[in-house]
Amino acid sequence: MGTRTKLLRLPDRGRLLVATDLHGNLRDFLALVAHFETLGSDGHLLFLGDLIHGPQIPLERWPDYPNLRGRPYSDQSPAILLGVSELMSRHPGRVFALLGNHEHAHIGGPRTSRFVRDEAAALEQRLGIENSSWLSEFVAGLPLWAMAPCGLLFSHAAPAALLNEPNELERIDYRRYDRPRSDALDAYRSSDKADLDAAALLGQLLWSKSLPPLLARQVLDPLGLTLCIYGHSVIPAGYQTIGAQQLIMSSSFGMEDAYKKILCLDLAAKYPSVTALRLGHEIVPLYPLPSASSSHDRRDTAPQQPGIRPTRSTMPRIRA
Repeated sequence: MGTRTKLLRLPDRGRLLVATDLHGNLRDFLALVAHFETLGSDGHLLFLGDLIHGPQIPLERWPDYPNLRGRPYSDQSPAILLGVSELMSRHPGRVFALLGNHEHAHIGGPRTSRFVRDEAAALEQRLGIENSSWLSEFVAGLPLWAMAPCGLLFSHAAPAALLNEPNELERIDYRRYDRPRSDALDAYRSSDKADLDAAALLGQLLWSKSLPPLLARQVLDPLGLTLCIYGHSVIPAGYQTIGAQQLIMSSSFGMEDAYKKILCLDLAAKYPSVTALRLGHEIVPLYPLPSASSSHDRRDTAPQQPGIRPTRSTMPRIRA
């Protein structure tokens, strides 16, 4: 699994592709891989959490769920886990994933129930004992934040933590969690005391939807960063800016294909504010694919991506 750290430090050169909240959508995952493979040997790929736990309802019943927008699909979380593991094995040091609240449900976080009563238990039942053990180990090694020298902070949800320095994240134990208090970000301000409320901090970091602009600056300035990028919420237009320091993005879940957005960033550049992220340049559509047109067939199909193959060296064989 590599060295475990709550803070991922990204390189200072190359291209970085960023996506969030796939929620078991294999078609969108493979589309993202197609974009990644166009970047060449200096390309990097970062998932901002919530890879897993998608719809487990018959496709013909999608009209009965008004909150489900976009092309109907069935959850294929096992295949996505296999694909991410394979990508990390094939491209060491170039493919990364952050912890989302849905992954956290498998190692002590609150059990999510968007589509079934206990999505973690349902997925683990599909995986079986051996693969569920693998999943726990994989999730336990995922970082909370990623930082890039170009001034960017990446997280799954809004980075609601007023830290003195980012290594304070290492004091968090993923097995200890308290629900966040939305009325007091200062409650999660770090200090030199050993009794930092790390359990409350973890809840804040995985569930906060956004930050007021002034607090976003208070989070970023001590870290020497200029802009935070995260997902967690469904943004119908694909992305939303808050003030000059926050970008919320939606790459997959709850989205029509035409509005799904990903980021393609130059790690050697500088991004002083959200205005440096331009639509059609850094903010790009997931579809159409870079090398093939997307299908208009409404069936649950996926782009062909022959590079992703199961291997015993990365993850035990699983059933989708």
